[in-house]
Amino acid sequence: MTQQNRQRAVRLFVAVLALTALANGLGNNILSNYFNEVFRINEVQRGFIEIPRESPGILCMVLVAALGFLGNLWMSVVAQALVLVGFIVLGWMSPGYGVMLVFMFIHSLGMHFFMPLNDAISMDLAEQGKVGTTLGKFKGVTTLFNMAAAVMVFFGFRTGFFSFQSKIILPFVIGGIATAAAVALLAALALSIQQKDAVKNHKLLFRRRYMPYYMVTLAYGCQKRIKIVFAPWVIINLLGQGADTVALLTIITHLAGTWAAPFIGKMLDKLGVKRMLWIEALYIAVSFSVMGLLAGMLASGAFNPESWQTWLVYGAYVLCLLFEQFNMVHSYMMRTVALDPSEVTRTLSVGLSVDHVMAIIASPAMGLIWNAWGVQYVFMVAALSALLQVAAASIIER
Repeated sequence: MTQQNRQRAVRLFVAVLALTALANGLGNNILSNYFNEVFRINEVQRGFIEIPRESPGILCMVLVAALGFLGNLWMSVVAQALVLVGFIVLGWMSPGYGVMLVFMFIHSLGMHFFMPLNDAISMDLAEQGKVGTTLGKFKGVTTLFNMAAAVMVFFGFRTGFFSFQSKIILPFVIGGIATAAAVALLAALALSIQQKDAVKNHKLLFRRRYMPYYMVTLAYGCQKRIKIVFAPWVIINLLGQGADTVALLTIITHLAGTWAAPFIGKMLDKLGVKRMLWIEALYIAVSFSVMGLLAGMLASGAFNPESWQTWLVYGAYVLCLLFEQFNMVHSYMMRTVALDPSEVTRTLSVGLSVDHVMAIIASPAMGLIWNAWGVQYVFMVAALSALLQVAAASIIER
């Protein structure tokens, strides 16, 4: 690929990342409030509903293996088309609980299918020797437009322009429009450049050499439950806050992330994978433990939800969610240990499936832990999972 073609491809892909991040922020990030306000579920149901929402992540490796002949870009078109179908039904058709679960599954299938493709395409477009920096810049764009979506959600729900009580759910509708534009741009990108990443061997790929990557994705599957399910549920359920407050905290998180993502990318190029895994593990252990301690105090009535200590909970919430910026370290690690570049996408998809096996186990289990022993133990379990990052760093060293 010539430098000019690479620059054009990067611009198109940046636009795709912006649109998909906007759609994700308007759709996936308000699902907790959607479940709470439309279907009135409790914390145990909230844990179990993650099974149909996260099980598509397990199918990801099967889809990548079966459709590998298309190449990463055309597979991305298929992925975003599935996301679009989910948005159309959830946004326009006011489905009942059962139908909602089906099309949430389809939406989630497309969203998860795109995740390893996103990382693989990002690394393919990176300049030699600047993979971490490029990943950081792309992550920064995603974070910025996630923040833009959070701003829209905050003002939309605060002013009453957005509502879960109306027949048409406007955030889902706008997310669908953004996804349709992303599909068009991905198709244009696929048509404009010659793809060399299509694979003829459609077998699932497991190698002992890639065990450190499987380990960190296993840990990430547990840790991500905090970001997606239980940290927001503390704000929604224990503090009694609505979608506008969650959106405001998301804005702050993404604002911090627009700085953190490029910084982590540069540090990745400078320090290497092993040291960054140590830093990630320490960050997760500290931030999750603090959030667990504060949430436990809140649940036990040690302080009032309207007291000044609530601001400590909000601060800990933001710190917990920022851990996701380290996810680029995992993808970069996979690229550095890969025996062949053609194995990167398939292994990323296997790792994503490992992540979601853990997600399906951890979500209901953590819901039961919260119900039986208390919210603080949910965060402590997630904090302990950082030991897998430590173990992966040790294996890479050997």
